[in-house]
Amino acid sequence: MRDRTRRLEQLLAAVVLCMALLAADATAQQATARIVGTVTDQQGAVVPGVKVAVTNTATNVSTETTTDKGGFYQVLNLPIGTYKIVARHEGFRWLEMTTAPLEINQSLRADLKLEVGAASEVVVVESQASGVETVNPTLGQSVTSRPIVNMPLNGRNVLDLALLQPGVTEDNPDDTSSGQGFNVGGGRSDSITYLLDGGPNNDLVSNGVVYNPNPDSIAEFRILTSNYTAEYGRNGAGIISVVTKSGSNQLHGSAFEFVRNTDFDADPY
Repeated sequence: MRDRTRRLEQLLAAVVLCMALLAADATAQQATARIVGTVTDQQGAVVPGVKVAVTNTATNVSTETTTDKGGFYQVLNLPIGTYKIVARHEGFRWLEMTTAPLEINQSLRADLKLEVGAASEVVVVESQASGVETVNPTLGQSVTSRPIVNMPLNGRNVLDLALLQPGVTEDNPDDTSSGQGFNVGGGRSDSITYLLDGGPNNDLVSNGVVYNPNPDSIAEFRILTSNYTAEYGRNGAGIISVVTKSGSNQLHGSAFEFVRNTDFDADPY
């Protein structure tokens, strides 16, 4: 009886371990962004113990952290969007800064410089330009929701916009693989990894895309072409990550209509 109980405990432990590994694998390929930086004073000395709050301007969801001994801070797993950074520390003025919109898999470096003064005084930085990526080595380019909706897409297939990105070419029409009609970085069209909100979106048989969302529901899609970071894998011919809109505190909606009649059709020749 004791041996049976021990085997049952070992089996349960193995099941729990497998579930934990599966959960870790499911969240490994992030479609979120992060903000990192160092807080210094006016003389350039690092300031430890600074409370840094990062707030999504669309949802007012806030995440708070504290700088370490080296004045460094980072906020991970941020949904794409615009954020307000507030840094506060005793003996310094509060600092408020609004970032440029964060993109998929972007690592934004936002270094903060505090000024000596009363805590009731606030230094406001209205915006910060999106600079050159210096944290994440992955090469890629994003397409945001506005061009997705405004561009004329035949059949409203958002993946057609992939051909506008550097390193993406049309597929060989004689190729019998089950790709989407384009190649990324010279790779096979059926060797592209598709991600939807950070989760795998590849068909297990053809390796093509499973679900291609309505353009009105897409916040951004990003094509990664090379130098993938450790969380990406599975295929080596490019990664297409699509993130859907998650909503905000404002009520909004959209509608579309296809005009299907002979008045706008071109002549057959």
